[in-house]
Amino acid sequence: MPETRLEAQQTQKLSQTMATSLRLLAFDLQEMSEYMARQIQENPSLEYVPPVRSPQDFARNVRIHYSSAADDPDRDPGETAAPETAYADLEQQLRLAELDRDTRHLAVRMLHMLNARGYFTQDLDEFALETGVALPLVKSALHAIQSLEPAGIGARDIEECLSLQLAQREQVDPLCYDLIKSYLLEISRGNYRLIARETGATIAHVRQCVEVIRTLTPIPCILREETSQYIMPEFSVESDAQGVLTIVFHNDYYPTFRADPTFLRLADTLSGQEKAWARKMIDSTSQLIRAIETRQETIEKVANIIVREQKAFFLGQYSLLPLRCDTVAGELGVHESTVYRAIQNKYLYCARGTFPLQHFFQREYAGGTSAARVKEIIRELCADDPKLSDRLITERLEQRGIRLSRRTVAKYRSQMAITSSFERNNHQ
Repeated sequence: MPETRLEAQQTQKLSQTMATSLRLLAFDLQEMSEYMARQIQENPSLEYVPPVRSPQDFARNVRIHYSSAADDPDRDPGETAAPETAYADLEQQLRLAELDRDTRHLAVRMLHMLNARGYFTQDLDEFALETGVALPLVKSALHAIQSLEPAGIGARDIEECLSLQLAQREQVDPLCYDLIKSYLLEISRGNYRLIARETGATIAHVRQCVEVIRTLTPIPCILREETSQYIMPEFSVESDAQGVLTIVFHNDYYPTFRADPTFLRLADTLSGQEKAWARKMIDSTSQLIRAIETRQETIEKVANIIVREQKAFFLGQYSLLPLRCDTVAGELGVHESTVYRAIQNKYLYCARGTFPLQHFFQREYAGGTSAARVKEIIRELCADDPKLSDRLITERLEQRGIRLSRRTVAKYRSQMAITSSFERNNHQ
């Protein structure tokens, strides 16, 4: 007969207030407003307190208006974050997949690094080195993302994106994969005779495969809406003549809650089940108000660290320095995911412009060089010598102790709208 034993275990559970504050932490102004509207309808003890000022007023005063751009972990100013629903759907698919804990955790993190079109553009070796994660685990997490719907999500380039979509189909002609891998440019030019000659296939066979490829899409999904809109910075960073920085939080532009005094008076007159229900609504209101306060406190703590660590940038003296989310999380004594939520969809305003908070978290290369500084060096190298190819730029960076792959150099150059060496030379 099997032995029966009783064991006592301790588990940590988040309080309702903490769970709500973590959820609210990732919300931007629009999402906060929508969430508050729903809560007002569900809880009669809540009273909505509208913002004193509107975001449009702030935008007119400082001329903030932006059009979202494509993206990457090193996001540039002017970007907007992905809609919560798009990420929520992908995260739900990961939760339902049969993955071990480490792979799922890393896959969720990598999921939020996809660019606006659903591509993972960071070099896997560099990502593994930066995060201290074994390369096989990184590849496993990326494979998990690439198994999600829509097919093609998480691809590293257009060839892989199209191949992932083909892999979801049955009885695919092997020539389709060959054409995607080596002949996309020739397909765009209509050079079917050249393709047929080099592959040994008939022109009719090539055309048949091209028709299949044209049913695929290079953009599996849109994670960020590319629309012009006004944004509301969480805070502004101001500097006086002595170089002293001050953080000004724009709480007047955000709505909030308070307990409805009329409902509180009514609750005192109730009894029995009605009184119990009223007490439940009042307790929910207290938790929600505290959750909003906790959200603001967390954002303020993160803001103070950003301004302290990037002081030279705000004073216009230097580019951004390396800063990692796990470093900030360690200082605040919170989980790394809390910092990610605190900077998601949030912006700041300073004399140098409007920036997403994620922009101030820069990966570090050799010698304490940040990704932002690496981009500046690439820009300087291209300006000094337009003939420099990506390979030569890679070599020049390595001479300065900065090791990057040629692919990463090309990615950074493209982000800064610097054309290839061939195009730069032809325009001289």
